[in-house]
Amino acid sequence: MSSSSMNVTYGMTAQDANTRLPWPMLLLTGLTVAMGYFVMNLVQRRRLFKDLPKPPHSFLWGHLKCMGEIFALFPKNCHVQVAATTMSQKYKLPGIFYLDLWPVADNICIVTDPDVALHMTVQRNHEKHVAEAQSLDPMIGKGNIVTAEGEQWKKMHRMLAPAFAIMQVTNMRPMVCGNVMEFRAIMNKLAESGEEFEFEKYMERLTVDVIGTATFGHSLGAQAMGQGSSVMQHWEEMSHAQVVVRDSWSIDVVRKHLAVRRQRAAKRKFDAILTELVQKRFDYVRHNDVSLEKRKGAIILDLILREHLQDRPQMRQDGLDPEFLEDILTQVRTLVVGGSGTTTDTMCFLYMLLTTHPQVVQKLREEHDRVFAPGIDATYDILCSEPIKLNSLEYTTNVIKEALRLYPIGCTARREHTDAYLDFDGKRYPTKGFMILPMQLAMHMNPDIFPNPKEFDPDRFTREDFPRHAWRPFERGPRACLGQPLAMDEMKTILLLTIRDFDFTCAGLKPNKTPRVPWTDLDLTFGDRAFQEFLFEAKPRDGMRMRVRKSGRA
Repeated sequence: MSSSSMNVTYGMTAQDANTRLPWPMLLLTGLTVAMGYFVMNLVQRRRLFKDLPKPPHSFLWGHLKCMGEIFALFPKNCHVQVAATTMSQKYKLPGIFYLDLWPVADNICIVTDPDVALHMTVQRNHEKHVAEAQSLDPMIGKGNIVTAEGEQWKKMHRMLAPAFAIMQVTNMRPMVCGNVMEFRAIMNKLAESGEEFEFEKYMERLTVDVIGTATFGHSLGAQAMGQGSSVMQHWEEMSHAQVVVRDSWSIDVVRKHLAVRRQRAAKRKFDAILTELVQKRFDYVRHNDVSLEKRKGAIILDLILREHLQDRPQMRQDGLDPEFLEDILTQVRTLVVGGSGTTTDTMCFLYMLLTTHPQVVQKLREEHDRVFAPGIDATYDILCSEPIKLNSLEYTTNVIKEALRLYPIGCTARREHTDAYLDFDGKRYPTKGFMILPMQLAMHMNPDIFPNPKEFDPDRFTREDFPRHAWRPFERGPRACLGQPLAMDEMKTILLLTIRDFDFTCAGLKPNKTPRVPWTDLDLTFGDRAFQEFLFEAKPRDGMRMRVRKSGRA
């Protein structure tokens, strides 16, 4: 074959070869095109914010520089609600404002007006933003009640709502009481030793046992084990790995890859424990022909099994198939994790606040003596025989609500409605393409909404001018936290059975000499512990280290 025919065969002549661009030129051309595309995107995205209310805006940085400066005011890993509250007050921003975080994160529409928040979560009920699913689904599973939408969400809600109905929760009170008495015995030992301890660790074990008993019909043994529940140990490994994935730059592929591997390994262990618990209950129901028709008094897992077995009755004979099991595990993961973490965190901050408010502690003790009985044994007996009495603890309820005003634990991320705008103060604000975040803390710390917001004042909830729909730590509307009744009951029971007989003090505090920001001065007492740490949820720092002693009444 001639050389000319070879050139024809390969589609290239000698002249073509000589005129090819050298690779540096190709690289430069590619970079130029990429840079042009980036600049075009930059211009378009920055122009979106031209006439919108916002903090100081940079054409080059958007709000990334501003956000960095705000977060620098606080200790490491502060929750975004703290930053949004600071921006709102520092720059005197209206009830809707915007953050331009491209190219690092989604553009955000912040809502700090209670009426707008009510409109979007109750009246319009905006769908959840995809960011929630991206954060939760790898941990809990797709189809969970937090991130599901449409018919799937309705099915999950129909299945789980009866478990948290008022009468169902009332029937759970003796069970909660038993778990709290175990916690009380542990506090008694710590009071005798006088040692410093992580309050968060012991509170987490208690809440795991409570939600475990409510879900499976028996305690998970977190308190009895001494080292805590292996369920929560594996969950903590998963959540810490998820934080690494969330906070790593997209180019940090090695760090992300290792975190994902750790997360998957922990999830396998986590699921193995839950699978065994689910299988054991299913086998009991199956072999003992247990009726699942009655909802009253049923454990939560039975309600889940009931819903699924109605769709597939043959499974009573055939057993669990993998798809069916994964559906159940998804809801159980949601319950175990959601039912323990948020309650634990709230109680940590509540007991922290009570250490510096003896007058509130005294009023709690007086109410508990009046509604129940002065002695703990009599109180326990009354609570087990007349659980409805817990509803009479009005001041106790308001103390918990005030702690949640100062320390809301979670938040919700929504997307635009079909209207693609929000109305506020006679104007329309665009929402298309934005993550919409109602910021509870910004509302809770706004003096125009809650007078004297820095003060820990449980009595504010008894006043006629109390802005009811501005208090939203559990959020509002159809997508509000389903477990709110159980969480409030659990927290009231814990206070009832501990606060009269124990005095708690915070250990290892390093108070700040001047407040980090004007809208709170709690750090003058509690130091950086006053600011929630954003891990998987808004958590206390350093485990909320405390000491406890007997009050003289125990």
